Amino acid sequence: MEVMAYRTELNPTNKQIGLIHQYCGTVRFAYNWYLDAAKAYYAECGLFLTGYAFSKALNNSKRPEWFTEAPSKSVKHAIMCAERAYRRFFKRQSGFPRYKRRNTNRDSFYVICSIHVERHRIRLPKLGWVKLKEKGYVPTRQEPKSATISIVNGRYYVSVLYEAQDPAPIQPTGEPLGMDVGLKNLAVLSDGTVFMNINKTNRLRKLEKRKRRIERMITRRYLANKGKDKVHGWHNYRKAIMEKWRIERRLNNRRVEYMKWVCAQVVRRQPSSLTIEHLNVKGMMKNRHLAPALHKQGLSVFLELVEQVCHKHGIELRRVSAWYPSSRLCHVCHRKNTSLVLGQYEWRCPVCGTLHDRDLNAALNLRDASEYQDL
Repeated sequence: MEVMAYRTELNPTNKQIGLIHQYCGTVRFAYNWYLDAAKAYYAECGLFLTGYAFSKALNNSKRPEWFTEAPSKSVKHAIMCAERAYRRFFKRQSGFPRYKRRNTNRDSFYVICSIHVERHRIRLPKLGWVKLKEKGYVPTRQEPKSATISIVNGRYYVSVLYEAQDPAPIQPTGEPLGMDVGLKNLAVLSDGTVFMNINKTNRLRKLEKRKRRIERMITRRYLANKGKDKVHGWHNYRKAIMEKWRIERRLNNRRVEYMKWVCAQVVRRQPSSLTIEHLNVKGMMKNRHLAPALHKQGLSVFLELVEQVCHKHGIELRRVSAWYPSSRLCHVCHRKNTSLVLGQYEWRCPVCGTLHDRDLNAALNLRDASEYQDL
């Protein structure tokens, strides 16, 4: 069975908006409450506190009225998420889980049962019927498994989960392709197709410039409102924060949509295999000179989308080692150019005299690579 998620924007009433914020706060409180209890329990008894034990003790204790108004499954799901994160810390697989904070641009809660979808609205536990901004997108013939209501940059979304039969993908019959990803261009295919870096377009540059202006405005308004009453003051500061979130949402949406379009163009070629390079993006982000450009390019998101699209359409995805010299090898005579530097985008082979474009040459070498890992 395959799990399909459909995410769309909600159009809630003012009363429903208040309830969404209330339930997000309750879930956040339950998450942090478990972490505090687990720390105290370990300090006192030296044992691991499970989420089930904490949830059982919570149900048998006296709780505030506002706490019991939230969906019980949402609270339990938050506790189990906290337990999963704490267990990883307990096994020394990660650091101690971070506490969830208020006043962030992202918040969510999870619900199951009693979820019904119609063409223009969805019924959610404790919220009732909520209007959808996009009509007819979420399937109505099948009962959904669960839903996640989220707040992102002041907007409200629902992600509905369905179980669906995994259809057998059509076997592609095209030529193998190699794809080199980078900062100068998002991707270059071995057939010569170049997908440019969308961050270099005028539209995104103007948005980035506007974002920097808003950030300076936020700093000035923070200093101007420092020491004032947070109930009656700070209004303009909060307006600037919301404007910054709105610009960030527009930037993120345009980048992700462009990545999806690039993946669709690759699928249209129906390659029998697609070879990419295994990139340690997390390690590359430690370079403070490259980190801002890498963050804007979103290579991790793009590679994840490529993997999903290849799996869906039956394209064999191959990944070569990060140490494979795809840019340094001449794809004609296979001579390795050890003097190639990072900022050099063209080079001539000293043996056969072929003039190479760095990215296209890397894509051709990736296509012809013999040592790779099947995904």
